[in-house]
Amino acid sequence: MRMKLLALVALILIAGAGCIGGWGERTTSPSYFPGYGEFNAGNVLVGTGDNMRDYYGIVVPVNRTVTLRGLVFAKEYRVSSAGGEASTGYYGGRVELRAYLGEPGRHSSWSGLESKLRPVSGIEVGITPETLEVEPGKNGTFEVKINTANATPGKTYYLYIVASGEEGWKGWAVVEVITWATENTSP
Repeated sequence: MRMKLLALVALILIAGAGCIGGWGERTTSPSYFPGYGEFNAGNVLVGTGDNMRDYYGIVVPVNRTVTLRGLVFAKEYRVSSAGGEASTGYYGGRVELRAYLGEPGRHSSWSGLESKLRPVSGIEVGITPETLEVEPGKNGTFEVKINTANATPGKTYYLYIVASGEEGWKGWAVVEVITWATENTSP
């Protein structure tokens, strides 16, 4: 009986050693993105000139087109391992940009935001380029053109600019577009 117990303990130790990389062998764990793409990476800004923010408000007359600048940067994150060591990673790589309409408010989780997003309507929005590369020391820049030709005067549109990294992270910024009618609404 004692021999069977020792054999079982030895088998468990050998199997366990294979699962964690072996005895005395130091392994490095991969850096996982915090939230695994669930939370806003906080690396998307929009605005004009030096005034770039993650929440930007503009007032635009009907029948006008405005152009905003956009920026996606490689934001650093750190992940601690069970041994107390931390590894560094970046929200970067290939990024796709999309525009959606949503509801007012600040959403920090993708699962809370995604169900509230819908295709853009009432205003026209173009993002150029729609795909870019981001890495530490190299920001990705883009333009957002907003055309209010078909907008309802007095309506507020909450435009979400969403960056999706090919590694699974998401970041977004909001542009609050308030439209108004002028006596002469010709461009």
